[in-house]
Amino acid sequence: MKNLIYLVLFVSTIAHSQNAFKEFQFEAKRGTETAILALTDEMWGNAEFKSGGINIESFDIGNMKSTHRIVIYGDPANWGRKDSISNKDKWMVFKERMNNHIEAWTHSSSGNILSWAGDNEEHTYVQIYEFKTSDPTAFKVAHDEIVTEMSAYTDGEFGFGTYEIGGFQGATHWVAVTAKSWSDLILTQRAMKKITKPWKTYYKNRGNVEFIRNYTAENVKHY
Repeated sequence: MKNLIYLVLFVSTIAHSQNAFKEFQFEAKRGTETAILALTDEMWGNAEFKSGGINIESFDIGNMKSTHRIVIYGDPANWGRKDSISNKDKWMVFKERMNNHIEAWTHSSSGNILSWAGDNEEHTYVQIYEFKTSDPTAFKVAHDEIVTEMSAYTDGEFGFGTYEIGGFQGATHWVAVTAKSWSDLILTQRAMKKITKPWKTYYKNRGNVEFIRNYTAENVKHY
């Protein structure tokens, strides 16, 4: 059974390892989420992408300055929309219209998705851990091993990647853990803490890590 789980994780990792992302965080004016989603529907509702897609996420706990973010992801060698619309021009008009509904654009960053295990559309809630690691190679090996162990107990998704530009307070890497909701996330964390031996191995082998912050978000729209 564990060999089957590893094979599934390996295939998923290969499928996502070529992907990169850009994120644009902002503070929305009170009560404007519906209007913002109407704009994103107009912008991307009928779009066909060469690769990847776009998520609109609403921050829940832990991110103090931002209320939402736009995450654009895909293969940088096959980036953008399939149609002939000028992305640059349309993006600038979109931002100008968005400015009517937001207080400020608060943060932006970009990086790579090194691995992503799992695929569950019901898991729209995510916790993001941002940190600096002294040994990225050792961390990825330890991360992949603990994900293999955890996948026997949960159907959640697990992501790992880098910040190449604009990592918050110098963060170099991130880990994402998905759940169906906040309560599902907490219950999953409780279950994971019972797997004591793999966690001891993980902390021993991952190398030195400087924690920056963690926060949660809800995926409110996907294109």
